Amino acid sequence: MAQTLRDFLKQVENLPPDTLLCVAEVDEAFAAHVAEIEVIEDAKSQNRKAEGIEAVELGNGKERVVVIRW
Repeated sequence: MAQTLRDFLKQVENLPPDTLLCVAEVDEAFAAHVAEIEVIEDAKSQNRKAEGIEAVELGNGKERVVVIRW
């Protein structure tokens, strides 16, 4: 299920600021360093409950999303 920025910030609010930020696929046993965090202003949601498929199209929309690239 998609997570909002508010939900994410609440989960990490008590962590030290030098905590490593990583991303990994759900079924992977390793993590990757974040290469870039980007705010996209013209995204389009496909399905907030999407599992295993792309849930957001980066363009052609009117929603703001945060993208973590690795």
